[in-house]
Amino acid sequence: MRNWLFLLSLMFAISAQAGLDRLRFITEEYPPYNYTEKGRLQGIAIELLESAFEQNGQQLDREKIELLPWARGYETVLHTPNSVLFSTTRTDAREALFQWAGPISADRVVLMAHKANAIQLDSIEELNQSNLQIVVIHEDIGAQRLQELGVDPARIHTAINNTSALAMLDANRVDLWAYGEDVAFWLMDTGGYDRQEFEPVYTLSEAYLYFALNSDTDPDLTAQLQAAVNKASSTQPQLRLVTEEYPPYNYINAQGEVQGTATELIKNLLQRSGLTADFQLLPWARALTEAQMRENTCVFSTTRTVERNAHFEWIGPLLNNQWGAFSLASSTIKADNLDDLVGLRIGSFREDAVGNYVQDQGLSLILATTDHENLNRLSANLIDVWVTGVASAEYLAEQQGITLNKLFVFNEVPLYLACNKTLSPGLKQLLQTTLEVILKEQTELTKSTQDEVSAE
Repeated sequence: MRNWLFLLSLMFAISAQAGLDRLRFITEEYPPYNYTEKGRLQGIAIELLESAFEQNGQQLDREKIELLPWARGYETVLHTPNSVLFSTTRTDAREALFQWAGPISADRVVLMAHKANAIQLDSIEELNQSNLQIVVIHEDIGAQRLQELGVDPARIHTAINNTSALAMLDANRVDLWAYGEDVAFWLMDTGGYDRQEFEPVYTLSEAYLYFALNSDTDPDLTAQLQAAVNKASSTQPQLRLVTEEYPPYNYINAQGEVQGTATELIKNLLQRSGLTADFQLLPWARALTEAQMRENTCVFSTTRTVERNAHFEWIGPLLNNQWGAFSLASSTIKADNLDDLVGLRIGSFREDAVGNYVQDQGLSLILATTDHENLNRLSANLIDVWVTGVASAEYLAEQQGITLNKLFVFNEVPLYLACNKTLSPGLKQLLQTTLEVILKEQTELTKSTQDEVSAE
């Protein structure tokens, strides 16, 4: 009898351990939740699934996850037992069609429009009374919500995928795009679009993304996946810190490591707080988006602006940054303030606080992807003036042997560590308190050194 009980318990353990391998996982290009980068699946949902497998004593093979167009993946999972589609918005209309495990993350589906078109919508009735044309992706939550809300089908156009839909909106072939707000802005940032040219004008739904399992899937597998996701969600991963090439505060050294004055301060902060982190250098617009959307992710060195304030938890200030306007030393340009730059070709880069400030003063900018491109464009006479951080401009110019003329300084702001809103209050308090201790020690050390020099 004992032998039979032992065998049954052993068989149950083996079955449970191998359970998640019985599931067929299907996803789509829906960054930052699931997407391909350099031929490999990445994203928040992929990492959660990988962690769930680990909690279940298994290892996820990302190569076995199928990447399909959304409509095809949706239909496949509807009719194939033991198959899983993610990341799927859980709605009342879909509730009985699938079994569910999650959540993965919150998602807000909106109607996106060009700011220049000044579209205002207060209701679906108002939308139906207009002549506005909308692009959707077949079987996507945006398309389903429009159908549920009774939007006239004649005004709805179907795109092949999200990049095609964004291109249609950008070209004004349609007036609106029904899609996830965060994903839409991510695609703009990574696709070379200026996100400042677009805005959400109406919210279609606010819900959560889940793993959607075929309705005939073994319920034990669904329960097993849910339990593994619960465990994975409760574990606290190490922090992920993203930044840009912005010397001397943060940049990549010859060994491929992120360093700089702000970086070293943050590394000291982590060590003193007993925390670990992965550092990664990204284009600035993408770094901001990742920190805003990914849990346990922070971006630095970040200017705290009115527009950004509500989107992050802020640790700091780390240090101060002066903003200045520069021309080549050989230039004959004379300017004492921003008003003197009217009519000149002014260079900045996407999502930079300096550039946004200058634009808010009514000046037009020529935007690059990264700030160091502006020094080359200044040298090549593609721009007349470069607006940026003073320390960064002087550092880059010295590295490249280019002599600049600092026309004037027009602002001084503190730089911060900006973290995802899900950062726990306890962790935020630990980082802030430890930072203040470090900065106080540095101030006292500087004062002591100055006193010694004065005494000599």
